[in-house]
Amino acid sequence: MSDDKIEELRALINAPTPQSDSAATQRSARFISTPQCYAGFDLFGLIEDGGPPLGLGGVENEVAPYPYVSLPQYDNATLDDRQQALVQAKLDNVFDYAKLRGAVVHGNVRCDDVQNAKDWRYRGGLEEQEYNFNVDDADADFVGVRLFEGTIAYLGKNFVAIVLSQNIAQKFLDLLAVVYSSVADNNFERISIEIIDPILLTFPNRKCNSVEELDFYPDFCPSHPEYDARIKQWPKAPYDNDFRSDDLVGWLMTAAPTPVFNYLKPFTDHMKNFPMTNDKFKRVPGFEADDLDQAMAEGRLFILDFKDFQEETVAARNWDNFGARLHAGIALFALPTNSNTLKTVAIQPTQHPIGNSFWDGIGWTLANIFGYGGNTQPPSKIVTPADNYWAWQMAKNAITTMTSMAAVVDHLSTHVYLGPIPVAYFRNIPNQHPLRALLDTHLMALVTNNHTGIFEVGAPLVGPDIVYNNPYNGLLTGAIQRLSGFSSVTFVNATVRRKDQYHFFEQSTPFDRMNDPSFAQIGDYPQHDDNRLMPIIKEWVDGYLRLYYHSDQDVTNDTELQAFLYETTHDGRVRGFPDEARSIEELVDIVSRIVYWMSVNHGFTSLASFMKLGALGFYRDHPIEPTHPYSERDWLNVCPPMNVGAGLFFFSRIFTDLPEDWHRSLGKYPKGQFKHDPNVYPLLDVFQSQLQSLDNEIRDKNADRRWAYDLRMPSTITVSPWN
Repeated sequence: MSDDKIEELRALINAPTPQSDSAATQRSARFISTPQCYAGFDLFGLIEDGGPPLGLGGVENEVAPYPYVSLPQYDNATLDDRQQALVQAKLDNVFDYAKLRGAVVHGNVRCDDVQNAKDWRYRGGLEEQEYNFNVDDADADFVGVRLFEGTIAYLGKNFVAIVLSQNIAQKFLDLLAVVYSSVADNNFERISIEIIDPILLTFPNRKCNSVEELDFYPDFCPSHPEYDARIKQWPKAPYDNDFRSDDLVGWLMTAAPTPVFNYLKPFTDHMKNFPMTNDKFKRVPGFEADDLDQAMAEGRLFILDFKDFQEETVAARNWDNFGARLHAGIALFALPTNSNTLKTVAIQPTQHPIGNSFWDGIGWTLANIFGYGGNTQPPSKIVTPADNYWAWQMAKNAITTMTSMAAVVDHLSTHVYLGPIPVAYFRNIPNQHPLRALLDTHLMALVTNNHTGIFEVGAPLVGPDIVYNNPYNGLLTGAIQRLSGFSSVTFVNATVRRKDQYHFFEQSTPFDRMNDPSFAQIGDYPQHDDNRLMPIIKEWVDGYLRLYYHSDQDVTNDTELQAFLYETTHDGRVRGFPDEARSIEELVDIVSRIVYWMSVNHGFTSLASFMKLGALGFYRDHPIEPTHPYSERDWLNVCPPMNVGAGLFFFSRIFTDLPEDWHRSLGKYPKGQFKHDPNVYPLLDVFQSQLQSLDNEIRDKNADRRWAYDLRMPSTITVSPWN
């Protein structure tokens, strides 16, 4: 890039010169803005100094404390006020059945109830008694994970390779023009985070030439004084150095990317569409002396079958998704004799095996020449570790890519499933009700995040404009359209379909794998073994509610509570949600499950960010031939192109990481949340202490594991679906 082009770049973004004392320089404590990280080449530092403050951290505002809380049947002082407030609440908060087919959404995100619930709000001062786990959620200088920072860091790390790409100078200017124009008016009441197109514009649309180019995690200068603070916000996957390990795929099944991801099942019968043979099984290293049927009889075989996604994977794709596909694959896992470590033994990338007839052979030959195209029954062969090394690596990518997409579908579908709960809640529970102080924080941002993620980017959250637009062009759904093997229509339909499979009680009842003889044989199953949160949540909720409900009659006579439960079930159509509570015990159970759904069941690991395995698209239209002499180049070709990989990586950070441990995590409440009732604080202290102890226990356990698993750690679980 010439000096003239650098000057043009500076002029375009109004960047300060190295000697400038401008406000942009003064306000910036941005990490990679110091020349020492680039050995004197400060262009990227200059860009960061003038960069837009786009990041995850959220806003914290002060509001008045809650009024004196009481049940409606005992409110003699403010009953008229709370009844009038509920009349208005029912006008403001409405169930809408038409915006997204098959889902119930909030029909008025501009109302005060929704607007007041979208930010972290402290009540009455920052000196209040809530323990903050040594993390200040009100830090004005903390803007969270800086997505733009990571983009520039990757550009700097691979500058030589990227700069050789065609028209790179113009592409980089296009990036800055798009990014800066999106925030130039400083109108932060408008959703204007456009991150995908700038990245796709900037980086070359070519396949990566090495594993290093697939590593989109920023590399910062370790000597920088803020290194520790910055690098911890870009945590690498614990398996980053071991992604080739065959054991990793099996571990991902026991350390699932979402809490509701339970696709692994015991393999108890042979499958017609998965013709695994004993010969194939015995060729797998470690199973030479084993027997397939004996392993099945002993409960040592497990199957991962994505048949539920078959229709989505063969549905019409969009034309601008850079060639990505997804395959509804099948994978077989096994425990060797005298071992409790799950091994990956076979993968069939699609649901349809190749047959033995003459015409099957002709079809296989044509598919290898021309690709699958629009074939709704794409054939494939079973691949094992005993086959060509790179064929096996490609097969693993095919199954982990589907694992990643299934997790994304799971995650967003919980948003859609839970969406009606705050509608019914705001309609029926006034500020004077004790549930408000307990549940407001757990419902924070659910409505606005559903609106932003599913509905059109750029649609205002306030003002007179149309509130809802195209549900297939939201921040998430629009990105899926560009970056994955699904169209946005396919993706949204998949989330709505998956949402209909949830049950309020079933998916919030922790699974005890030790009740199943097959699962009990697996040595470590962190998804289930680490999930000890429900009893802790239940103790906290029980203590809190008994401050206000002194008998079962108090529960049955609480008309506001009963209306909330009834509307959630019948108007919100939340499957499995109870339409009434008749005892304190029932109420504690219901409220505990609401907290569990909004926090524990909202977790999401970083697999979708791991482009070596977790990309949302598999970039190969042809079958994998187990014996073909593939090369690493062939494997790199199934990974996403550089610009798409970057887009997927940086975009997925919005959904997978807290800015740091204990930042608005489970157990955190804004300062002053319970100022109205000091009796809450001893209970809160116990709750937070138990969470801290569990978190420490899981950290100790992770230290002895091959790969750490943080999805069940309280410190990394969001207190609500705010991200």
